[in-house]
Amino acid sequence: MSKRRAGSLALTALAAVALGGAALGCGGGYDVEDARAACDALVGQVATSDKAAYDDCMECHLECGAECAVLESFPPQFACPD
Repeated sequence: MSKRRAGSLALTALAAVALGGAALGCGGGYDVEDARAACDALVGQVATSDKAAYDDCMECHLECGAECAVLESFPPQFACPD
């Protein structure tokens, strides 16, 4: 392998690691299973009266994961930080 190609591969690998770290650092959202577990604990199992709160919880956790904040409201509402 030439030095130029080896340098190019090293640079590509470094960029991939840097981008992967950036993606992890921004607190990506949960997968559906993890979001459902979090919302079951916060809102409870889906009941007709809680459906809007549960849906809001799922949307928030799918978008921003553990950074999802529970707002002081009734029924509960959820928001990602700015």
